[in-house]
Amino acid sequence: MLTRHAKTRVRQRSIPASVVDALLDFGERARSGAGTETCYFTKKSWKRFATYLGQEARHFERYRAVYAVVADDGQVVTACWRR
Repeated sequence: MLTRHAKTRVRQRSIPASVVDALLDFGERARSGAGTETCYFTKKSWKRFATYLGQEARHFERYRAVYAVVADDGQVVTACWRR
């Protein structure tokens, strides 16, 4: 699911694998060219995720600004923090 590059970047950027999974399950997607799409949280998608988590959502609030780049084959190419 994660490329070697993505595993390295997720570890370097302190992004938990559970957040990447949540992005893939709840996040919005937009084409970003070259056979990839960007997966990110919007207010609406974050609300769905927070409802799913319940009280535990407060522990994930800091990860709202994370996004992932996903290849057409479903592999996560990288994950980053929005600035």
